[in-house]
Amino acid sequence: MDIVRIGKFIGALHRRFQTAMNREITLPDINGTNANFLLFISEHDRVTAKQITTELAINKGLVSREMTRLEKAGYTTRTPDDTDHRTTWVSITPQGLAACKTIRQVKQSLWDQVLEDTPDADIETVFTELEAWSNRAKKFDQSK
Repeated sequence: MDIVRIGKFIGALHRRFQTAMNREITLPDINGTNANFLLFISEHDRVTAKQITTELAINKGLVSREMTRLEKAGYTTRTPDDTDHRTTWVSITPQGLAACKTIRQVKQSLWDQVLEDTPDADIETVFTELEAWSNRAKKFDQSK
């Protein structure tokens, strides 16, 4: 088995999902990239841009641009920290939560198409392994 091809498949799958998300999501100012940011924010009470950058392994500049776009569109709010003014907290708005419902529906529909004949046990195994691999790959972040 050519193990290097795993990266090719994961990368191609990600890019195809991003393209499909861009095509399927019709919410104003939402695209395949910032949709993932919005979902991440919705899973937490509040986050920082640095947390998004770290957890989603996304370029800091892209996160900053998309955070501005999401805030201007009314999906998120940014609030300076009361004690550490270098920190800004990002929170989701009710409009953002409503958008997340639509985003999840689109993602679920796409995954249903891709995984239609895959047994649940196989999906669980792949999920568990990808999660473990992703966690192990976080050590690459420290080698900067």
